[in-house]
Amino acid sequence: MQGRNNKIIKILFIFFIFILVFIFRLVYLQVKNNNKFTNLGKKNFLRTRIIPPLRGNIVDCNGYLLASNKPVYNLYWIGYGDRRITKDQKDTLKKLESILKINLIDDKIGTIRFANIYSKKVLLKKDLNFNQLCLISEQCSASCNIKIQSDFLRIYPYKKLASHILGYLSKKIEDYTTKGLSGLEKMFQEQLKGQTGYALNVINSKGSKIDQLEFCQPKKGSDLKLTIDLNLQYIAENIFEKGQAGAFILMDPKDGSIRSLVSFPGFDPNALLRPISKEEWENKFVCNNVFLNRITSAVYPPASIFKLITFAAGLEEKVIEADTQFMCKGFLNFHGRRYHCIRHWGHGKLDSKVALAYSCNIPCLEIAQELKINELADYAYRFGLGKKTGFLLPEKSGLVPTYEWKVATKGQRWWKGETLSVAIGQSYTLVTPLQMVRMIASICSGYLVKPRILQQEEIKTSDLQISEKTLKFLRNAMHGVVKQGSAKILSRIEGFEVFAKTGTAQTSSLTVEKKSKRHLEHAWLAAYFKYKQEDPLALVVLVEHVGSSKPAREIAYKFLRNYKNFREYTA
Repeated sequence: MQGRNNKIIKILFIFFIFILVFIFRLVYLQVKNNNKFTNLGKKNFLRTRIIPPLRGNIVDCNGYLLASNKPVYNLYWIGYGDRRITKDQKDTLKKLESILKINLIDDKIGTIRFANIYSKKVLLKKDLNFNQLCLISEQCSASCNIKIQSDFLRIYPYKKLASHILGYLSKKIEDYTTKGLSGLEKMFQEQLKGQTGYALNVINSKGSKIDQLEFCQPKKGSDLKLTIDLNLQYIAENIFEKGQAGAFILMDPKDGSIRSLVSFPGFDPNALLRPISKEEWENKFVCNNVFLNRITSAVYPPASIFKLITFAAGLEEKVIEADTQFMCKGFLNFHGRRYHCIRHWGHGKLDSKVALAYSCNIPCLEIAQELKINELADYAYRFGLGKKTGFLLPEKSGLVPTYEWKVATKGQRWWKGETLSVAIGQSYTLVTPLQMVRMIASICSGYLVKPRILQQEEIKTSDLQISEKTLKFLRNAMHGVVKQGSAKILSRIEGFEVFAKTGTAQTSSLTVEKKSKRHLEHAWLAAYFKYKQEDPLALVVLVEHVGSSKPAREIAYKFLRNYKNFREYTA
């Protein structure tokens, strides 16, 4: 009897344990994992369709579209649970092959069969043209498997124009929105992309929609209005010659608005919206370094344009006066070394203004003997060199060398002879073209202004800390460069008053034989001009590895000539 009772107790205990495990399992499934299994259950009869938003437009100052969206029509195959491809479906595919001129049956039959069995949707052809749309509607309208769905594709109507400003896109797969990878498309991704919408649909066992429970309308992205003028941008894009590389900027000195900005060569952002072959990538994008924004992300020696700063420092520190006389014999001896002028046989006797107009090295070398490198650097900083301008696009700060900089980076003291090289725009000094146009604009306006690319950007200015007397001297000297100096070509166009300075920037030691293009000097031209009664505009031209400043002068001349023609045409 005792043994029987023990057996019953064991059975009851096991049964109790089983019930307890069962209860815990139910609690685990029904309470703890309630959301998980509820969602899994809903997936059996609910489908969420993501609706990508329309990306915001980018327009110029006059409202012309620089980046927009065009409607495209894509062809899809819709499966409805068929276990095999029927004769009617094969006939439809053959018609599509004839219309689209592609091989669907051989290339996509496996994908189509999968879509049929599991009630999926598969893309057959992107961006149908009008003729294809008409033929498909006419010949395949009876097929329930064919669906034409509209979408929007980013488009840059002027192709390479302003490509370094606009940037380019790629696809962001996870939420079906496009993602900016460079330029304003990247900088303003959140504002441009908009808000994704969705539709929550009820489906049957074959995947067909039978009802809609929820719908959220996508919200279009915000538009960006630039300070760029499309007409001036077009002129600037077409003044460079094939094979050249360089930069061009046109800026309003008053408020810093960029009217034209070109980094040459550019690229077509439209090409990056489709798959690119390795050969095309290397030939069109890699070999020419087209993605480098030479305006803000490349630095160059300022060459003779830096002499404007050297003269400003000499005048402000009372080292020279506006009427100081100099004798140029073609060179200056300093501690046993000859520092040559750009004119090796010399300029003869000339005053400060004429010396700067002729870009004579001798006055700059004499000023440098009386100044410490940090004093010269201070004036470079006043004109905005050696620091970022505050521009929206990524930029380099350049370099203005100081005594402390050389000790920290080179582990050596600063030598006085190096100050002489800095004074004529060589040595370690590096600037961006954007810094250069800001500097020239400050000579025109009397203050530093932050370059702007968006209309809604706040205008920010700062004190130049240079006397009006010195600025007047610099303006007169720059006018002399056009009247009698190296930029006389710019005086040939009627209606303009131009103030300029040219420069030829060394890229290698003078002792190096220039066997390749990379050893040739860069060409600079920095100026501001007034056309008739219009407000002044500042411009900078840089051309890489061309050996002299001539190509920069020619590009500036072509721009001013075309600018005049444009103004006369629109008057």
